[in-house]
Amino acid sequence: MVPYQALYIYEIDGEIFGLRDFFKEDFIGCWNEAGVSFLFFTHPHDEAVKSLVDWKGSSLLSKNVFDYEDWQPKDELKPFKVGNLVISPPWENRMIEEGETMVHLDPCVVFGTGYHPTTRSCLKALWTMFQREKPKTVSDLGTGSGILALAAAKWGAEKILAVDYNELAVETALRNVRSNGESSRILVKQGKAEDFIEEKADLVCANLHLPIIESLLDKEAFFDKRWFILSGLFTKGAEEIEERLKQKSSRIDQRIQERNWMTLIGTNRVFSL
Repeated sequence: MVPYQALYIYEIDGEIFGLRDFFKEDFIGCWNEAGVSFLFFTHPHDEAVKSLVDWKGSSLLSKNVFDYEDWQPKDELKPFKVGNLVISPPWENRMIEEGETMVHLDPCVVFGTGYHPTTRSCLKALWTMFQREKPKTVSDLGTGSGILALAAAKWGAEKILAVDYNELAVETALRNVRSNGESSRILVKQGKAEDFIEEKADLVCANLHLPIIESLLDKEAFFDKRWFILSGLFTKGAEEIEERLKQKSSRIDQRIQERNWMTLIGTNRVFSL
């Protein structure tokens, strides 16, 4: 059984955080992005949202109603396997076989079911890397549901920092980390990816929009990481990023392309000598 039936989504001008104390019932969470906040409820809350808008001096931009399986397509809420991991929504009864490890992943309403080409490519890249190398520390920037951080933990990373700017993504990742028993190895934080690139890590995994990846490459700390996995890139953007990496003597070890999306896997400068 999917966790929600209908989704009532209110689009509000301005980014708003910390609404758990304001809405007491039926509130799924708040998605903040590009100067706009999307409030998700399981039932209509017109009056409460109006009170919030009036209090904040903001404005209601739109109200929409979706079936949950339209927001998170039904075909993307099925178990699937990458390497030895079986990734499954908690409401599915998928049994694991010998040698397999289960990850129960509830995507809520955020990005990270595992079916998007960029997420799938990052999972494949992580599996390949952990068969060849042994990154002990990982930064997962743009963690979404926490799916990549959980995969890194199950494949042997000792410490993972999972970061997302979106408050609802952070709440979702925290639940998934706890439900999979990985709270001791995965630290989930809310904030901008650029503000956490200074954190030490063997591997940085960033499935993000092109401008944010460009800003990460502006930071010298990016090149202190031994390995990187960069995704969320269309082909042309990936070419631009690859050129910037080459200028820093970083090496591209693998490219994974699915439709128009490209994922770059590589090694940074002194580590590639």
